[in-house]
Amino acid sequence: MRTYLEACSVPPTMIGEVETPRLIMGLHPFDGYGYVSEENDRANARHFSDFQRIVDVLNYVAESGITVAQTDHTAPHLDRQHLAAIWKSSCQTGIEIGTVPFLLVPVTLDGKPLDHRRVYATLDRNAYERYGEAYRDYLKQDPIVAYQSGGHGGGEDYLVCFEDVPPYSQDELDRMAIDYRAFERYVGFFEGFEPLIADPGAEVDFLAPGGRLDLIGEYIAFLRKRFRAVVSSTHHPGITIPILEENGVGFDGYITPVNKPGVFMLPTPEAALEAVGNCVKPVIAIKPMGGGRMLGEAPFDYVLNQVGVAACMFGLGRLEDVKFTVSCARKALGVE
Repeated sequence: MRTYLEACSVPPTMIGEVETPRLIMGLHPFDGYGYVSEENDRANARHFSDFQRIVDVLNYVAESGITVAQTDHTAPHLDRQHLAAIWKSSCQTGIEIGTVPFLLVPVTLDGKPLDHRRVYATLDRNAYERYGEAYRDYLKQDPIVAYQSGGHGGGEDYLVCFEDVPPYSQDELDRMAIDYRAFERYVGFFEGFEPLIADPGAEVDFLAPGGRLDLIGEYIAFLRKRFRAVVSSTHHPGITIPILEENGVGFDGYITPVNKPGVFMLPTPEAALEAVGNCVKPVIAIKPMGGGRMLGEAPFDYVLNQVGVAACMFGLGRLEDVKFTVSCARKALGVE
């Protein structure tokens, strides 16, 4: 069996100590989420309920030289299916597909899980204090914010306002901790695969502005015992990345939305792009096609060549669509 690097035919980049393709397979819409509409999600769920369809897509992409895939644990009934498809695809293609496991960081307050609405109220307060009405105006018109706040994509309510829901106080933030027993279970979900880069979730957007860099450093150290590289997902890069960079927090890079129309680039597209442009660490762009709203080579040319991110993670979809998307992504890198 060939390793992911031996089978890779797109330019690589270094993320910490890990050499990875500049193109990475995303998870959506195998898990049913497409960032467009409820109708589209239902269609995806029906289509990919046929396990072999996921395998066929993975086979095509891996044989096209894109040999690393994002994985997840937050929807076990779907994510186990995805992992099984990666295993079967590796067996059928003879390529050991590398993985980038997404890991929730189980933050607790006095030993209890956090209230997600208060978390979003805290994010709202942090963004509003820095960007005011420009941030609120952007939220109101962003299509992915509207999609997720409507109960899709995990049901996150990005439109929670701190005036309506009490954000966490500094005293509460200071009492927060991480449930490492749960964290161990999350890491164990991926046992038996080829984990390359740990991707702890966007809890960093909550902890960094709250001054809990100690907790962030603690879970980075925990993950480094198991992974050769640790990056951080951030959905508020305009706030979070500067804090992490200025304080020398030890991530090997960041995963964050980057796309030309500025979809889901918080707290504003301008702030997000400035943070990405000033990064010392490498950035892996997600949602390069604006959540399925842009097609062709242009979205990949923008993020990989114009913005110049280190790598790009993109959703796959149905096989007939994937063939076109993979060709466009490879062309943007000059390998098609």
